[in-house]
Amino acid sequence: MSNKSQVYFTTLRTTGSNNILKKLEKLVTAAGMSDIDFENKFAAIKIHLGEPGNLAYLRPNYSRVIVDMIKEKGGKPFLTD
Repeated sequence: MSNKSQVYFTTLRTTGSNNILKKLEKLVTAAGMSDIDFENKFAAIKIHLGEPGNLAYLRPNYSRVIVDMIKEKGGKPFLTD
């Protein structure tokens, strides 16, 4: 018997006070990022997801949300391909 993965979902509908970046922050918090100890630790943020020629990448404004969250917890984030 296999364990089922937890799946997080949000609609892409937004409002002025609940934009997509706020929703991303809520999703990664719900997924447990706030429980990770980043204090004085390097944290890689992979910005490209795929093979050569693929257009799957993490948008800069999305990576900024993650970078800021890691910095708030004392971490040292860096971007990597």
